Amino acid sequence: KLNRLYGSLSDELSDSLNVAVRYVPVSNYAAAVSAFRCGSLDLVWFGGLTGVQARLQTPGAMVLAQRDIDAEFTSVFIANGASGLRPITSADQLVQLKGRRLAFGSESSTSGRLMPQYFLGENGVTMADLAGGGPGFSGSHDATIAVVESGAYEVGALNEQVWRSNVDESRVDTDKVAVIWRTPPYV
Repeated sequence: KLNRLYGSLSDELSDSLNVAVRYVPVSNYAAAVSAFRCGSLDLVWFGGLTGVQARLQTPGAMVLAQRDIDAEFTSVFIANGASGLRPITSADQLVQLKGRRLAFGSESSTSGRLMPQYFLGENGVTMADLAGGGPGFSGSHDATIAVVESGAYEVGALNEQVWRSNVDESRVDTDKVAVIWRTPPYV
């Protein structure tokens, strides 16, 4: 899907700018930051955390644009129905997640780890409070849905847009997994 979408964007940019533009897929966030730092990539769509990492590691790097939706981004916490967890109506209730198996997506994801972990910490939940002494990492937002839906993890945190897209496209069994909390908006 990304190859199709960003291949089309590359073609449009090539035509509009009259320079060769080629979409280059990367395997993960760290690879994108590294390729940008080394000059293998000239223009990258980074998330919040990786954007900061890239600018710190690459002298002269600068932000060119931000989507309107990125000014008020949100993440969701989802729970497997068998966990017994119900919707959380205020952030101080996040303490209910202590002792639970929780999965984040990628360790470098702003919406799939950094901000959800921040909100947990702000409300009294440290990573050591989780079952197993820390979180798991699924590797991606879609994989977080899968590991929570399967019951391998009781709770997961991910980008709300990815959650909505998966629900809208019927890729989630909402009888097995549901949103229990939405973070406050963040940039």
